[in-house]
Amino acid sequence: MTDIVRIDKDIDMPLDEIEVGRVFRSGGRTITETDVVNYCALTGNWIEIHSNKHYAEQTRFKERLVQGSLTYSIMTGLITFGPSIQANYGIDGLRYLTPVHINDTIYVTAEVIGKKDKDEKYGVITLLMKALNQDGQVCQKSEWSLLMLRKREDLDALVGSSLPTEQPRPERVTASR
Repeated sequence: MTDIVRIDKDIDMPLDEIEVGRVFRSGGRTITETDVVNYCALTGNWIEIHSNKHYAEQTRFKERLVQGSLTYSIMTGLITFGPSIQANYGIDGLRYLTPVHINDTIYVTAEVIGKKDKDEKYGVITLLMKALNQDGQVCQKSEWSLLMLRKREDLDALVGSSLPTEQPRPERVTASR
């Protein structure tokens, strides 16, 4: 029997409700030629292995590759970080393990490997983030530490205060003839 793995990509709860060992999983995202060219233009990263087809054909990879930093950036969008996340504390041990090719599809897993209280209101969660390609090969991994709200009541208060409340519509003024 095959284990069914469901998509569970939303980190939308406070730190106190997340257990070490929990794994969040994203759906897939195919990285296209357009993504690579746009990223070259946005960042100025026109390194030949990413931007020069003829050059890339002469390398051990035989084709252009996706920038590692583009893969990392896409990972941040595949796992949804809700309003309990307050800041990125840092990334440790970033490693590129398998090349990502144009038209590869990546999936992300985020395993909670640590959490600690910072003070009464905030804590730090550490996630082992992995990007896997369509063949299940780990392309990239790193440990991300994020500052989070600890308690449900603080999260609810923040979300509640950030949402606008409907105001009465002003009376319509009409011109008199």
